[in-house]
Amino acid sequence: MNWLIKSVTRGALGCIIVSIMAIGPLASASILEIEGGWLPEKPEGMPDISVSHGFFTKYIWRGWNLGDEPVMQSDVTLSWYGFEFNFWTNYSLNNDKNRDEGRYQQFTEIDYTIGYSFNLGEASEYAGMEIPSIFEPLDISAGYTYYTFPDVDRKDKFFDSHEVYLGVSYDVLLSPSFTWYWDVGSGKGNSDGGSNGSYFEFGIGHTFDILDTGIAVIAEMTTGIVNEQWTDKTGMGDMVFSLAVDIPFLNYFTVTPSVAYSVILDRSTYNNESSNEFYGGIVFSFAY
Repeated sequence: MNWLIKSVTRGALGCIIVSIMAIGPLASASILEIEGGWLPEKPEGMPDISVSHGFFTKYIWRGWNLGDEPVMQSDVTLSWYGFEFNFWTNYSLNNDKNRDEGRYQQFTEIDYTIGYSFNLGEASEYAGMEIPSIFEPLDISAGYTYYTFPDVDRKDKFFDSHEVYLGVSYDVLLSPSFTWYWDVGSGKGNSDGGSNGSYFEFGIGHTFDILDTGIAVIAEMTTGIVNEQWTDKTGMGDMVFSLAVDIPFLNYFTVTPSVAYSVILDRSTYNNESSNEFYGGIVFSFAY
């Protein structure tokens, strides 16, 4: 299976994206979509559910290489009136016990996230309040993530960690965003553990709709500042450029090939243990 994942996501991913964009406008919506849907209409008040399953050439997280061999990442999300619960996993597909620091066909990370988000304009309208129009496109989010690392001994202090986050984004051109991630568990320092390690992420992006096909191209750029989160240094972190293509089909499904390039802005922030990385993958998702 590894050879297939590598060939799809590493060697041919660029060709896949180009091909999809080329044939996308030729796809008939009547073939890919079923009028009215083929699942029962959701009762009012029922949570939205989404499930995704993806394969990637490696696992890169905030500048750190957490898996240098192919990985499989899956998640389930329940959303209800702004509240969201997410269950996420990373599974190593490495088939060589002597490579990738011993990660070998096992779950290396399982995360649980609960959060809440809202649009300030909609919230003020619901509350019957008037706010300056400049604040209406502002989206605010906050939440908590519990990280666990099953490949680490449960008695080890690095078996798990806790993180809270606060984010704001502005629904205008390029959708600028800022998110503060504050690790209150094991994420301060790379040897002693502790708390209060932070990661500050700034991002911009834009979605390009391809005619009336439903296909969308998403281009994004994020950059991070590290304040002793999983390192004993403070400084510039990583900058990530990514390109993805959302291809919907059969009403509820989407396939998303993507590529990304992570640039380390200051290697000393990572104690010279991180480098620039190119990686890609493909995700299959279902939303109802």
